[in-house]
Order: sequence, then C-alpha cells, then structure tokens
Amino acid sequence: AAGQRGAVTSPFSPLSASSGCDDLIGAVFELGRTLCRLQLSDEELALFTAAVLLSPDRPWLTESKKVQKLQDKIYVALQHEIQKKHSAEDKLSKMVSKLPLMKTICNLHLDKLEFFRLLHPETAMNFPPLYKEVFNSELQYSDPRES
Repeated sequence: AAGQRGAVTSPFSPLSASSGCDDLIGAVFELGRTLCRLQLSDEELALFTAAVLLSPDRPWLTESKKVQKLQDKIYVALQHEIQKKHSAEDKLSKMVSKLPLMKTICNLHLDKLEFFRLLHPETAMNFPPLYKEVFNSELQYSDPRES
C-alpha cells in the first residue's frame, strides 16, 4: 500500500482486476518478495533457475531419469555456491521450500492461459513462437479456421 515502507505493490493492479488475473499476479509478486528476502547472488539465482527449469516431473518427458541426474548436479553446484559464499546453511532449504508455490503459480498461469486461448483463439495463435514452444506441451493451439 502507498506510504508503507518496504511494501511492494503490483503496478498491474488495475489491469489484473479487469483481466481476472489478480490471483496470479499477486502470487508472482509474493514469490518475488520472498525470493528477494533470500538475497541470492547472481550465481545462486542462475543455478536455482536452472534447477527449476530442469524439472523431471514434466509429463511429456521421455528421459526423466536423465533430467533428474542433471537437476541433482545443479543442486550440488548450488549447495557448493552457497557454502562458498558462507551463506546461511538453511538457504538452500528456504529456496527449495518455494518450489510448491512456483508449481502453483505455473498451474494457475496455465489455467489463465487456457481460458484466454478459449476466449480469444485468434490472438492465441499469434503468441510469440517461444511462448508457444514453452507451453505447447500443455496447451494445444488449434487454428479455428481448420475446423
């Protein structure tokens, strides 16, 4: 709220209220707030991001054991980086504790995206190629003109 020291408010509040995404945007800002409190170094953030992206539980993966091995190596590197910086010993567990919230945000985002795709299929067809590639495994973009 305005005037409160240290308060973070979403600049998208009017937009999110009108789009029905206030819960999603609020969750993203809360995650950002909690991650900022951890004061991650660039290296820690990069390794944590890689560990999150290399998630072996994605249903379309054909080599999930290989992905799990890569993720494990990244977590070892992250733990080494944390120890090297003499950070708090519970820093990694605090980071990992954010994974369920991140999963919730991802699922909420997919729900909103699917709803948007159903309401505006012509716009969804024009999403950027990278966005389609990232979410194509979970959302199918069909051209309404093909029906």
